[in-house]
Amino acid sequence: MKILLYSDLAIHPSQLFWHRDLGLLTKAFRDLGHEAYLVVHLATESCPAPDLFSHSEIRNSKSPIPPVLWVSQQDVRNPLWWKDHHPDLVILGLWTRPKYDPIRRAALSATPHVVERADSDGMRTASCGLLTYAKRRFDYFRDRTFRWPSLLSIPASIFYSFASILATPWIEFRLRKTMELLPSIFVETPHATNLWKSLATRFGVDPSKIQCVPHPIQTDIFNFDSAIQKKKQIISVGRWDSYQKNLPLLLKTLRNFLEKNPSWTSLVIGSGLPTKSPHPRITFLPHISPPDLARHMQESKIFFFSSHYESFLIAGVEALSCGCAVVGPSETPVIGNDPLPPKDSFLGSTYHLLTQKLQITSVSESPAASPMKNARLSSPTTLAQRILLPFA
Repeated sequence: MKILLYSDLAIHPSQLFWHRDLGLLTKAFRDLGHEAYLVVHLATESCPAPDLFSHSEIRNSKSPIPPVLWVSQQDVRNPLWWKDHHPDLVILGLWTRPKYDPIRRAALSATPHVVERADSDGMRTASCGLLTYAKRRFDYFRDRTFRWPSLLSIPASIFYSFASILATPWIEFRLRKTMELLPSIFVETPHATNLWKSLATRFGVDPSKIQCVPHPIQTDIFNFDSAIQKKKQIISVGRWDSYQKNLPLLLKTLRNFLEKNPSWTSLVIGSGLPTKSPHPRITFLPHISPPDLARHMQESKIFFFSSHYESFLIAGVEALSCGCAVVGPSETPVIGNDPLPPKDSFLGSTYHLLTQKLQITSVSESPAASPMKNARLSSPTTLAQRILLPFA
């Protein structure tokens, strides 16, 4: 089969993401013998220095040449571009945003087999839960205005949240059109899938086109190793210059926990960290390669996060695969957790609740190898085979 996996991202050639998302799926399809290509836009503006995930990431695949199609914004909206490539299957990473409907129609003109990954927590409209939706909209816009002065960013985010609620009829009208257009939608967690199915039913759209399909992770390196002894160590991974990841809450909770538990240490990895750690047993590390990250996760007992919102939390599933217990806000579902968050999830990211969760988890039995039963669902090969099953 010829498979095109498209994301509306402008990427520098040195920053192609073969280790996650559509890049990892592209590798998996090619390893299964299919002609798969990652379709992205070439970044024209100046880019930061190349990161650790470059073309070399594809060399472990059976296809040694980076399978990339660089496309312009104009071409991807042109049905002729898609028809010229004769795809048997198209997988879109467009977040189900209605503004991309011209691209969806162009792809559907070449093949009826079009799948879209929602990458969504399911809170798409106010009818999914008014308070939680309002908080999500505030957090979403605050994340995008985080570099603004707080006196401007916070009121703007409040305004955006209320405007989104008022615009619910228009948002739902456009979303219904998009859902009617797409033959299949993949949603990443059970809870989000239930919300999407409820939306589809309310819109008069066939809910069977909504399927729960998690993101792939590199289960060949992110796995439990019984030969590696677990330390009393908490690991956290993220883009810490983002409002979404909530670094202040993370550090405050870690400091409190470490003061009460002197035998424990913490490792915080990622970009945007302060130059100096706030505690002698909190170690900061910049981005590291996936094998090195996997090793740290295999040595850790707890993966801790404090995000305002997440759609899937890939790093959490990677840690789960390595035998870590996952501790974080109750409203953020992780594969393997209960499919439905508790009703008080609107307050689930408070400092006191997270502190209690860390303390309770620290004295509990380590999950060890058992999470692999769930994490194996995110194996790239398993997911690729599952996606292809209806087209066999």
